[in-house]
Amino acid sequence: MKDLQVRQLEKALVEQFDGLIDMTDLEGRDENSVRTAFLSRALAALAVLEVAGLDRKQAAACIIDGFDDQGIDAVAVDTDAPHIWIVQAKWSKEGNATFDQKALFAAKEGLKKLVNSQYDRFNKKLQPMVQHLNSALSNPRVQITIVPALAGDRQLSAGIQRDFEDLLREYNDPQEILRVEPILLPNFISALRSGLDDPKVDLIARMPDFRYHDEPYLAYYGTLTADQVARWYSEHRHRLFQRNIRFPLGLTKINAGLMETVLREPEHFWYFHNGITVLCDQLNVSPRGDLELSGASVVNGAQTVASLHEAAERSAESVARARLNVRIIPLKGTPANFDRRVTIATNTQNGVAEQDFRALDQIQTRLRYDFDVTLNKKYVIKRGEAPPAPSEGCDMVEAAIALACAHQESKFSFQAKSETALLWKDDTYPKIFRSRDARQAWRAVQLLREVKQEMDRRQQGLEGRAGIFAEQGPHLIAHLVFQGDRKWSSCSDSEWEKLAKQIPNSVDSALRWAMHALDESGTQIGAVFRTAQRYGLVVESATSGILSGQPIPDLSSEYEVMEREKRARQANAVTVIVDAGAIDEGTRLEFRPIVEPERRALTEWLSEDQRRGSATWVVSRSRSKVLLWEWDGERYSPSALVMEMFKQANKSGPKAVQGTRRWFVPGKGSLVDIANGIRDESTE
Repeated sequence: MKDLQVRQLEKALVEQFDGLIDMTDLEGRDENSVRTAFLSRALAALAVLEVAGLDRKQAAACIIDGFDDQGIDAVAVDTDAPHIWIVQAKWSKEGNATFDQKALFAAKEGLKKLVNSQYDRFNKKLQPMVQHLNSALSNPRVQITIVPALAGDRQLSAGIQRDFEDLLREYNDPQEILRVEPILLPNFISALRSGLDDPKVDLIARMPDFRYHDEPYLAYYGTLTADQVARWYSEHRHRLFQRNIRFPLGLTKINAGLMETVLREPEHFWYFHNGITVLCDQLNVSPRGDLELSGASVVNGAQTVASLHEAAERSAESVARARLNVRIIPLKGTPANFDRRVTIATNTQNGVAEQDFRALDQIQTRLRYDFDVTLNKKYVIKRGEAPPAPSEGCDMVEAAIALACAHQESKFSFQAKSETALLWKDDTYPKIFRSRDARQAWRAVQLLREVKQEMDRRQQGLEGRAGIFAEQGPHLIAHLVFQGDRKWSSCSDSEWEKLAKQIPNSVDSALRWAMHALDESGTQIGAVFRTAQRYGLVVESATSGILSGQPIPDLSSEYEVMEREKRARQANAVTVIVDAGAIDEGTRLEFRPIVEPERRALTEWLSEDQRRGSATWVVSRSRSKVLLWEWDGERYSPSALVMEMFKQANKSGPKAVQGTRRWFVPGKGSLVDIANGIRDESTE
């Protein structure tokens, strides 16, 4: 039986992914090696298709297997959820694939590099995903799933499970962000039988209180226990939402309020949350309410379903006690495109956000009047109304974020960074807006804007941990600047002007003290922005330093782009490599951005044509112009080629750049790494 399943899986992998997966890095290898590598990569792509709900082309684009993959075969990112899947696939023609210690160590190290934003350690296949990875990893709600995808039917060994449990404890303190979900041979076969392009999902449920509506088209409605719906998702994953217009991205976003209700007050769930709508090709209903749905799809309420599944993972008992409304519409006898009309209608009804209610209260009405009369500025309080030009005013959301950063308690600036919807809650909103007038709100907005601009400018010259922090930390830095001079809200206009001119210096001080606190504790940058507790510890340490009067600590030279560029220039990498003959003529190199501004400027342009990020090592006729760019067939020095890439992409680049830090030989490192290795060997 297993032999048959392996043959079925192999056939499907070839049919689904032949021609979609990049195999150019294996040109020149023997046919058997290429075939095995293709099947392993295709298995990883099928795993992505299964867990993330992407289509075949999108799943194939997630494959990063090859030199410098850092032990990861595929990475998929859903920035809306946000969710990251890390896949490591093992193919076996005998159906005996297992996940061993070596595979676990590789996955662990690869995960660590991703979390620490060490993207330049990965090959160029990952680079188009970096912006999405950064966005997801910067979100406190991010979920990361490691997916061992195995062409075998054996569960993970007890030893591997214990090691994974250790890894989960390391990352899931104080909140869960990491999980492990193996996909085995039987799971792949089940997915194939359901169909990949047009999956047929059959559901069963028990609805004792069912009723029906028969004019003009038949529909059933009633309540289901929430555990039944959670089980649907567990069994069918994204196939459950095939007809949903938002498929495949953003469906699995977990609703925190929904989760809280079902776990803490399951008996109130029916009262506080809308139900779901299910379409099906055919429905059979027994007199006792036993339902059999054929060709089913949840078209409205996908986040509810995903959240119930998530809640069931934490407390199956609570979810079993909750109930929800469910509408089921069989499509037999309905007009053409009726399913699409239902799907669109049920997904485009405008919800009323808590922010909308706050726009109606007296605090906002007073501020709008005060902005107009006192400052001659515009203050927009309604969603949908165009915000004013920056010099002419602000909207209610910008003011809320700025005042949250200004508040003495750091948890409010954390909320401003992580989830602005929390700023309108009863335990937050009065505290950040109470007793604030238009002048104070406008000053807070101006200060936050200046901090953001200064942090953006500083980021151009930072890399490594400091570069990551500069991107993610403007709200934290703004909070520190506010705390550094608490007279900002009460001082005279002339004193405020002087204070505003000192913002760049204040940002520099806050940045250095914050990085000092982070380096002293060894805390991962991303971890700081996932919990208010860790965020608060960094703020407390940095605030103490700022107010202490002690000398401002220096940033490590490892964080300073100019210092790293200077060392790379002094390394004279090309000459060292050419003299040593360390790179063979015709070796292919790949470009990898190493600082965030470069990634923002070039990633999209590079992804449009693989030749733009590839060059060949050629030393004949020139010892300096050693790179033959595949894009235009011309020869360049490494640095000149990087500058030319900025020019061709129509982006403003740096005045000078060390290309030897950015051009990599897969499996060996950057040109600077290779040159330094040669020097180290010569001194031994």
